[in-house]
Amino acid sequence: MKKINIYNRLWPLIIIIGLLNSCTDVIDVNVPNGGARLVVDASINWQKGTSGEIQTINLRESTAFFDNNPDVPVTGASVTVTKENDGSTFVFADQDNGSYTATDFIPELDSSYTLEILYNGNSYTATETLIAAPVINRVEQTIEGSGGDTEIQLQVFFDDPGAIENYYLGEFTPSNLPLPSLAVISDEFTDGNENFIENDNDKYIAGVTVGINVYGISQRYYDYLNILIQQSGSDEQGPFPTTPVQLKGNCTNVNDSNEEVLGYFRLGEFDTTSYTID
Repeated sequence: MKKINIYNRLWPLIIIIGLLNSCTDVIDVNVPNGGARLVVDASINWQKGTSGEIQTINLRESTAFFDNNPDVPVTGASVTVTKENDGSTFVFADQDNGSYTATDFIPELDSSYTLEILYNGNSYTATETLIAAPVINRVEQTIEGSGGDTEIQLQVFFDDPGAIENYYLGEFTPSNLPLPSLAVISDEFTDGNENFIENDNDKYIAGVTVGINVYGISQRYYDYLNILIQQSGSDEQGPFPTTPVQLKGNCTNVNDSNEEVLGYFRLGEFDTTSYTID
């Protein structure tokens, strides 16, 4: 009888061990690789009250999903930006690390600029307008949520010019996080009035200093960032998040319009401030 009882007790354990062992098989996931793509990080940022003459554009190539070296810098390219109204051309010198720098750039509000990249026998171009930024009036701190589910929210106020469609980017960089968070708004319902851009973060705690930049941006870049922010924040969209879509920038290959070029070329003036969480 004792042997039967022990056997009956051990049998379920034997089955469980067998099931666990059967789950140790390695499953190879075949992720399609469309080949390396040019990634263009070309943001011309002009801080109010500065000359804006030093600007940097970064180029790299994408790699396969499981590649151990996800960031491959592009060197040996020719990078220029031309101001369309007078033909001024600014050469961005290769720094041999994927960065290209100009030290004589001349920013001019409401002027159009064209980026040209010559690389591997191809010409890549994009055109954007340098958009003015508002002056930051003040920053206010509030509490978002209720009960035990609350976050500190920052609201950055500024005056919106009337009778013009305006689009804004807010960049919030807390001292306790490695990367900034972004927010975009338009003046569709606040044209000509004081407007604000907001950001809430569960990492905002007393003593943290948040660097804040507010940029003027184009409608096309606003639309681009809207999609980017929605897709990068999919874990906050509830059980039915938006289906990811192809995020297309404004850079194209003149020699092959079918080539997918990642990233964006844009220009924007910005005002800056900082705020320490109470």
